Amino acid sequence: MSLRHETRRSVRALLVVGALAAVPFTTAACGDDETAAPETTTEAAQDDYFASEEFLGREVTVSAVVTAVLGDKSFVLDGSEYGDESLLVLSAEEAGGMDLQEGDMVQVTGTVEDFAYANYRDQYGLIDDGVYTTYGDEEFLAAHSVEANVPTESK
Repeated sequence: MSLRHETRRSVRALLVVGALAAVPFTTAACGDDETAAPETTTEAAQDDYFASEEFLGREVTVSAVVTAVLGDKSFVLDGSEYGDESLLVLSAEEAGGMDLQEGDMVQVTGTVEDFAYANYRDQYGLIDDGVYTTYGDEEFLAAHSVEANVPTESK
């Protein structure tokens, strides 16, 4: 055998070995389609509807626990998942007619508004302005629909 033939054979063998050594790395990087797809979740995305003025005038739907019933047409929700500690809800429907109680899980759809007691006192029958002072100049939910006793999501 000639030296030239022996060199070509060595080069080919080296290329084959190098290619075979690289195969596990290239196939692992590709992966199958299932693992390459972005992960999805079935949990509803939560937004900070009441943390800023970004959602003022927009309709939103929230699901939360009732933490207090303030009057016939007003109640408070745990707003921690929506950008605030507590969330004031004013509803055209009477809370008593819905038989709302502290601890009930509700789903509320309404418009995000900026609360000023004088602007909503008559429309919602707000009696004691002292009860509502904590919500002055905060965003609240003017409810169009309230569903009481909705099932809680399991996590």
